[in-house]
Amino acid sequence: MSGAKVIVVLSLLAAGVAAMLPNEFLMWNSYVLYALQFISMIPYLLKRARYVKNLFLPSFFVLVYFLVNFTLGGYLVPRGYGFNKEFEAVSLGIQHYNVIVPFFLLSHLVLFLLASWGFGILSTEPYQAAKDDRHLGLDLGGMGRTAAYFVTFFAVTYLNVYSAFSFQLALLILQCSDKSFRNSWYRFPVIALYLAVLVAFSYENKREIVMSLFLFIFMEAYYKRTRLSLTVKTLFAGTTLAVVFLVLVMAASILRGYGNFAAISLTDAFRYIPMYMTSEIFVDGITDNLELNYNYGVSITSVDHVLSSLIPYQYGASLIKVLFLPIPRDAVSFKPDSMMQLFTKVYKPEWWDHEGSMPVIFSSDMFMNFHFFGLLPYAIVWIFIDKAFLLFHTTHPRSFVFCSCAFLFITILMFARGSGLEQWLLYYLLTVPFFIVLKLLGRSVAVDVTERTRWTV
Repeated sequence: MSGAKVIVVLSLLAAGVAAMLPNEFLMWNSYVLYALQFISMIPYLLKRARYVKNLFLPSFFVLVYFLVNFTLGGYLVPRGYGFNKEFEAVSLGIQHYNVIVPFFLLSHLVLFLLASWGFGILSTEPYQAAKDDRHLGLDLGGMGRTAAYFVTFFAVTYLNVYSAFSFQLALLILQCSDKSFRNSWYRFPVIALYLAVLVAFSYENKREIVMSLFLFIFMEAYYKRTRLSLTVKTLFAGTTLAVVFLVLVMAASILRGYGNFAAISLTDAFRYIPMYMTSEIFVDGITDNLELNYNYGVSITSVDHVLSSLIPYQYGASLIKVLFLPIPRDAVSFKPDSMMQLFTKVYKPEWWDHEGSMPVIFSSDMFMNFHFFGLLPYAIVWIFIDKAFLLFHTTHPRSFVFCSCAFLFITILMFARGSGLEQWLLYYLLTVPFFIVLKLLGRSVAVDVTERTRWTV
């Protein structure tokens, strides 16, 4: 029996066992089942990935995200870790773990099968990206474009324009795919400047900082054809990236007030990180920093609300809501609510009254629509999203489709975490005119003359 078949059988058995175990046992120990999925699925898939850039295949990327959240969250939340303790009591009061745990185990299995399929396709396709192995000399045109991108990025960030991150990420995609920039000696200092600007001015939005870091990692790995292998060099690179990730998250959190260090600048935030890591609140803080209590708590609570009849099944309403995207609610009385709207109104109405919302992860969303039958539309949606990643590899570099696909799969964490299909697509649609204008402007001033390539739309 092949490795994939063994993993499928083990996951099905785990789901069957979870359906029969006592509710109280699963309340405290469901994390063990999620951990078993992690240690069986992820090593198998890593062997099939071949290249570092393939780790950003949406089904794989989100599978890792979900398994980490459910494994750590399943342990930490019932035991009261984190500053926000509300989900501790909620998780200990749920009576439907025999349904909730099997469903999530099966939803992870769906992502595993899709990731295995996606890696199989990527392994048979020729590597389309032209390898960057030639270092250019002094390229004034490239340096000018980099300066223009950075100044525009800083202006958008500083002015905090509507949906700023859509424009920020569009600029970063164009910056990172610029051939002159990719081969420049100054690309890493410039990347550090971009991240510093985000931490300094957008520290309230840690996910946006993280997604920008993911874009830099993906583009570097994509153009350098970095192979996924266990060597001293790759271990060092992986460790460095993990440290950078945690440092950025902690710096943003300190600026938001974690630890009461009174940091008023980016320099202060970095200076307080060692004190934060050695403080008594670090475990609670990192639990909140990585949103482990929130993600796990909302995921199980939203499903429990449907099983407890506090929220009715939606029968696809949260999916078709995307069709109403350009239509104001005042014009159509029957426009569906998003799942985050429905859940927040019921679970925390006072938060909703203050214009707050609580995102519901996509797997919970599908259960709240169709119960276990939600696994089918769940799989279909992820197939289409994975296809965007595959299409990126076959389309013309820096074309409109190339940039669009990059935007969609780099922001996939936003969708998986619970923005809803319509809000995730809205973020992208806001960048469409921006991409087109930059393309046309680039043609009109011949910004690519030095590379002798045409931009295609």
